[in-house]
Amino acid sequence: MAETLLRPGDELTATVTATKPFGVFVRSDSGIDGLVRGARAEVGASIRIRVIEFDDVEHRFSATAV
Repeated sequence: MAETLLRPGDELTATVTATKPFGVFVRSDSGIDGLVRGARAEVGASIRIRVIEFDDVEHRFSATAV
């Protein structure tokens, strides 16, 4: 059984890797990529996020800014 790396409700700091009109893509310190819908920040910025959903198969997550 695979270990879940992130869980809904986890709060962490992530680095913005790309910006889009609908939000930003980020990378966690553990190297997992995710999407923060509605967030605005520049590439390279660190933002505080809360995980909403984690996909164990694709190793990616969706989150909201906190």
